[in-house]
Amino acid sequence: MAIGKRFFYGYVIVFAVWLVMFVCTAGVDTFSVFMPVLMEELGWTSGTLSLGYTIGLVIAAVMSPVAGMLTDKIGPRQTVIIGAIIGGAGLCLISQISQPWHFYLTCGFIAPVGISLAYIVATVTTVRRWFARKAALMVSLAMTGSGLGIVVFAPLVYSLITDYGWRATYLVLGITMAVGAAIGGTLLIKSPELKGTYPDGIKPAQAMPGSGVEYADRTEQWPVSKAMKTSTFWFLILAQIGYFIAMVGLLTQFVTWGQVDVGMPPATAVSMLSVFVFSSVVGRFIVASISDALMPRFGRKPMLFLCTIGITLAMFCAPMVSSVVSATIFVIWVGFCYGSCFGLFPTYLGDLFGTANLPTLFGVVFMVISLVGAVGPWGFGMMLDWRGNYDLAFLATGVICLLSVIFLGLIKMPTER
Repeated sequence: MAIGKRFFYGYVIVFAVWLVMFVCTAGVDTFSVFMPVLMEELGWTSGTLSLGYTIGLVIAAVMSPVAGMLTDKIGPRQTVIIGAIIGGAGLCLISQISQPWHFYLTCGFIAPVGISLAYIVATVTTVRRWFARKAALMVSLAMTGSGLGIVVFAPLVYSLITDYGWRATYLVLGITMAVGAAIGGTLLIKSPELKGTYPDGIKPAQAMPGSGVEYADRTEQWPVSKAMKTSTFWFLILAQIGYFIAMVGLLTQFVTWGQVDVGMPPATAVSMLSVFVFSSVVGRFIVASISDALMPRFGRKPMLFLCTIGITLAMFCAPMVSSVVSATIFVIWVGFCYGSCFGLFPTYLGDLFGTANLPTLFGVVFMVISLVGAVGPWGFGMMLDWRGNYDLAFLATGVICLLSVIFLGLIKMPTER
């Protein structure tokens, strides 16, 4: 049977990554739902809890290059399964905490180590290796797992906490992540060549028609040491820092922001989080499809500019949000732009440097933006403790986002020095 007539296994890869990201969301993006309950029951401040989450972001960031190297060395399947076991165990252990250091150890170290191995580096780079012509759409489609995970887990976690308490809820989340991510991990294969096929299921000569835009050849070698000597590598990192600080900071404080700054009841704030995520999923589909269509002539920059400028404007407008109606508009706006950036930037990295060394490269990029982005949750939390609202936090991140837009404009195809 000819290769072109076979079912393309790349779609199984997309599903597997979707599943892994869906269940990992249980440990990544539900913290804002737990936070008000933990503050009340344990008597801890927003700053104390946000510090634990920030430590977790730092640990996850440091582990990202390790995840990339393991993906290149032993493959995404083994990397994700190892991460699923460690991350699931970490979430279960959070249910036993009673002191701040317990929280820092479990939520700040054990769970992030596992989640980092399973969640994004090993998965997203594998999808990117399996697709070229439809790279942005397939990466974004796979990453909707994290978005839809929030839609499902945010209200589910709120209900479980209300009915059974936060300790039992963390046990449920830990088991869910361990089992679900392990199942998804078993379906992963490192590259289409190992399955006897090509990216997109199309022979290389047919994969990319004549293009007026430069992009790196799939087999082009860009080890980290070589890539770090280019301005392109650092401009790409700086272009992502603004939106990452803004979104990580907002997501960890989302429910509290809704209650304190907007005056929403807790249930309304949780439901608003689902609106945010739904709009991010829609943004990923729409912008990724347009980006793939524009790629042959204009590259990915036009859509990346649209998304980063959108987040920048949203940050400056955030202090004016004062009602459920204006909050809904703000949440849809930010969610759409965030979802678009989240899917496009990893794809753009492959456009610039190829996919031969992509897991390790993405691991280093994700480490740097995560380390810098880790100030987001801590900064937002401290601003709340100091000022009683998040206005100054939004304005500060708006300035940082504006700088990121400038760095995005400076990105060019990398050249060896």
